[in-house]
Amino acid sequence: MIDQILEGISIALTWQAISMVAVGIFAGITVGAIPGLSGVMATAVLVPFSFFMAPTMGIPFLLGIHKGSLFGGSIPAILINTPGTPPAAATCLDGYPLAQKGEAKSAIQMSLYSSTLGDTFSDLALILAAIPIAALALKFGPTEFFGLLVMGLTVISSVTGTSVPKGVISALLGLLIGAVGLDAITGAERFTFGFDTLQGGIGLVPLLIGLFAISEVMIQVEKKISILSQKPATANLKGGRSLTMGEFKKSRRTILRSAIIGTIVGAIPGTGASIATFIGYGAAKRASKNPEEFGHGSYEGVAAAESANSAVAGADLIPTLTLGIPGGGTAAILMGAFIAQGLRPGPSLFEENGPTMYAIFTLLLIGNPIMLLQGWLLTPFFASIVTIRQALLIPCIILFCVVGSYIFHNNLGDVELALVSGAFGYVLRKLNFPLAPLVIAYIITPMAERSFKQAMLLSDGDYSVFFTKPISLFFIILAAIILVLSVWKQPKVSAE
Repeated sequence: MIDQILEGISIALTWQAISMVAVGIFAGITVGAIPGLSGVMATAVLVPFSFFMAPTMGIPFLLGIHKGSLFGGSIPAILINTPGTPPAAATCLDGYPLAQKGEAKSAIQMSLYSSTLGDTFSDLALILAAIPIAALALKFGPTEFFGLLVMGLTVISSVTGTSVPKGVISALLGLLIGAVGLDAITGAERFTFGFDTLQGGIGLVPLLIGLFAISEVMIQVEKKISILSQKPATANLKGGRSLTMGEFKKSRRTILRSAIIGTIVGAIPGTGASIATFIGYGAAKRASKNPEEFGHGSYEGVAAAESANSAVAGADLIPTLTLGIPGGGTAAILMGAFIAQGLRPGPSLFEENGPTMYAIFTLLLIGNPIMLLQGWLLTPFFASIVTIRQALLIPCIILFCVVGSYIFHNNLGDVELALVSGAFGYVLRKLNFPLAPLVIAYIITPMAERSFKQAMLLSDGDYSVFFTKPISLFFIILAAIILVLSVWKQPKVSAE
């Protein structure tokens, strides 16, 4: 194992690999700084371009986008009171009041330091937890693994979005889409409707680009031309002072607390950075000696929100890499990138690809000081990005979507699939159906089906095998409890 770690470190310490992490972080911060765009969308659009790189460059490039976008979203939140990404919503509460006081620069620096420390904490948690969890999961048979996947899917559909029924329906749609193609055991066609192109199933990359990127473009173009062409106010972009060491020291405990909260929340599939942000912010306000300052320009508030949301970046990879259950939307996209690169997330990932995984972990850690350096040196540039008109960006995003879909297999059919998926995703979003359960269920379906059929073969078709083995029974009961509690706690709609 030591030999594999050393080999992984040597693979990571090349200028090419480190450069790709830096490029990914730069792209992530840039996208995060543009209101209306998101790290999930950027990752989905750029996934195909990572396939032309080695896994130790392509995947860290995508991870860099994920890292950078979480910090980048705080820049417009502070400057113009508009979160660049959904997890930065809580940052507006104190970041914008600080900017109005002429302290935008120091607020962005607090966001940068907190994001970097929260991200580093979760990366270390990922590295320390991944191998033991994967080793434990290796002891699971197909029956236990099927029970685990059922539990994971239930958690995701229950906690993602505001409606449990819609989350469950979204997951069921993902299961149906994942079943399209040839049966892995019998070779029978399923849901192909006579189209030869569907025999191989629905392509992951076109589906992701359509659901997350093209649907987002369709949402954005609903806005009036005057809004899309409007240049945001720039009153808070210039001037300001640097953050003092005393101001940073006062927030040390807050940063650590939020990092722990973000890591725990991020490790639970389906929760995500937005939930972690508000939990961390609320905990910081309750523990603060000056809670009355929160919402009126508190550095602690900025630190709490940014440390918590960035701590999710590493934590949501814990279930993704060890169990094959994506922790959220971005994790699902990253899992697709792993699969496309020949690295199948799950218990055997570290046994089969030890040096590669240790190289990726090394680059994860290297990415944090790179983000700190870029944020420190390029803050004026990232701040100026806030003023870019969305009308100029939308055509560029559409172009990237079309090119990314095509180069996946050099096939126009994938472009058509991306466009159809985009329209489908647009309808789901307009109806307030969460997309994450659909994508995660789609990715989980082949693994769950394989485990189910293996269990059936080993038990001679006896379905009771899932209820007679303790571990499998535990996961199924836990799934049922989570679903019942989620429905029971669902807010009741008034009849008035």
